[in-house]
This record gives sequence, C-alpha cells and structure tokens, in this order.
Amino acid sequence: MDWVAVVQQLDRDLLALEMVRSSLSRQETEIQSIPLFHQGTEAPISKSDLKELGAAGMIINQVGIEALVGLTANAIETFSIRLNRHLGIKWEPFKKPLNQIRFAERPRQFRALNNVFKHQEGYIESALSKSANFLVSGSYFADKTYLKHLPAEQIVPNFELALYEMFTHLFEICVQATNLPNALSGKSGSALVEALRERVVYSIIQPSRATNES
Repeated sequence: MDWVAVVQQLDRDLLALEMVRSSLSRQETEIQSIPLFHQGTEAPISKSDLKELGAAGMIINQVGIEALVGLTANAIETFSIRLNRHLGIKWEPFKKPLNQIRFAERPRQFRALNNVFKHQEGYIESALSKSANFLVSGSYFADKTYLKHLPAEQIVPNFELALYEMFTHLFEICVQATNLPNALSGKSGSALVEALRERVVYSIIQPSRATNES
C-alpha cells in the first residue's frame, strides 16, 4: 500500500492548485467588474484610476501564472521524491523520463518554465540554460522572449488542459508501477479534465454542484 502515499499527495497537490486557480479567477473577476463610470453622474473615472485598474488586472494575470507554474513544478518535485521513497522508482522528467507514458512533455514544460521564471527572471535565452533551450527548441517560444511581457494565456495556452495532462502523466506512472486500475485510460481533452476534477476537486471546490447532483 505504499502507493497510497504517492497518489494521495498527487490528489492534494491538484486540489491545492485548483483552490489557488479559483481564488485568482475570483480576484480577476472582481477587478474586471469595477465600474468605469461613477455611479449617479455616469462620468468616466479619471485616467489615473483607469491606469491603476488596468495595471491591477495585468499584475494579477502575471503573478497568477507565475504562482501556478511554481506550484505545479513543486508538485512534480514532490512526486519525484515520494515515488523514490515509497515505491523505489527514480523518475525525473528530464534526466530519468518515462516517455512511453503519455503527456511526458508536460512535466518538462512546467519545470522548464519555472526554472526560467526562477533563475532568469522570466527571460528566455536559449544560450543561458538548458530549460530555456528546451522551451526554444521545443517551439514553445521564440528565443529571447520575455515571459513577463506576455499574457498568461500565451505562456501556457489552455492552462487547465495542460495542468491536467501533467497530473495524468504522474498518475499513470503510478498505474504502471503498481497495476492500479486506470480510470483515466482512453480519456483526453475535456473528458480527461472532467474525470480528474470529479475525483479530486468538485466535492470541495464546487460543493453546490456536488449537492445538486447527489
């Protein structure tokens, strides 16, 4: 039953990421809902207020993607440690990959992005690091791209699907190692996201939906 400690941590990490995503989304929605006209007079807000509002939206967008990439990279590292400790399997997305398991590129993508944010202040220059070179050679970004000038949706397009494909890769490593039943087998795209969310997220993040469907 050593696999339980590994899989439970995956579940916790995905739940934590969804809680952060939910909070960031609510904050972004609140910023976007601030009226651009004064109530009563219908006069537009001042240019300085408009600039501050726009800056706040850009900051939450940028800080959000950095935080999510960092948390995802941490989940990958934690998984690697627990996999070795509890199941005796040495895995690392770059040095000891399991490319035969689907979505093997996703952990490398998130690890590389986190390394560039952490060590190169978000500036991708392939000559400076292996992570930057991976992102350029893999056609994720052009060389000498500054991530902090990009909106979040360009840094990780379709973030939700990318995130869930990454966790699927980790979960299916456990399946291969332990012969666990694989409830994700044959699923992709929105069906894959739904399967993982139903298992880990919905009952806590969206209790109203869980109550309505029970």
